[in-house]
Amino acid sequence: MRHSLLVQAASRVARAPGLIVLVVGLHLTLAAAVGFSTRSVIGASMEPYALIDNRQLLFALFELLGMSPGMLRPTGHLIVGSAVIGWGFWTLLAAGIIHRLRAANPLPRLAAAAVRGLPGVLAMTAWHLLIRAVLLGVTGAAVRPLLKDDSWGPVGLLILASVFALCICALDLARCEVVLHGARRFHPKTAWRGLVHALRRPAILAHSMLLSLAQWGCLAAVMLAAFAGLHGGPAIWLARGLAILGLLLGLTRLAVAVGAGPYRARP
Repeated sequence: MRHSLLVQAASRVARAPGLIVLVVGLHLTLAAAVGFSTRSVIGASMEPYALIDNRQLLFALFELLGMSPGMLRPTGHLIVGSAVIGWGFWTLLAAGIIHRLRAANPLPRLAAAAVRGLPGVLAMTAWHLLIRAVLLGVTGAAVRPLLKDDSWGPVGLLILASVFALCICALDLARCEVVLHGARRFHPKTAWRGLVHALRRPAILAHSMLLSLAQWGCLAAVMLAAFAGLHGGPAIWLARGLAILGLLLGLTRLAVAVGAGPYRARP
């Protein structure tokens, strides 16, 4: 019996409990570091006063931004730095994660695969940043009239989100092609063919896009909780649970690309 692509991808993730523990552990470590930095920024801005409830950091941060525009620069540095560090973790581990999602391997072999595949992963990432900029720039110019219209604004945002999700799927496929199937690691054609492959495999693309949208939904839910000022133990664990769910959805999305096979394979 042939299972759906989503079930196959979820099974790949479920068969890698060590990978899940590693990724979640890194995420929680990064979140703790960001939380410490956020507390430092807020504490320095509130002196000689202090924030009594540390469970409302984001809510307090947004409130302080409204009262003190001078905080925009350190807050911007904090957000950009956190995003770069998170992106760096995923990029450094990408090749090892891809190998683990394909099949079980000893940890030393996975570490070697991560190091060996890193140049190709970085090259594909660089090429796809260029492809993404072009596609999003063209799409943004095309849907600008929709974004200015209150009735059609959500449609324009949905189109932009769909193009962004397409770019993510294309990058996943290109990385898998380089890491697993021996494609030319630095050639722009390999990156371009990732986009073509995504468009020629509508089932792969649809599953990847839905998983990306679900990830963004988890992030939006966490941010809404922060904006609403929710606090207390249950709210904190809800936010952490949603963040971890987003990570698992990201792994599942990558597992969809791993199961897609090489470019030359027919759908």
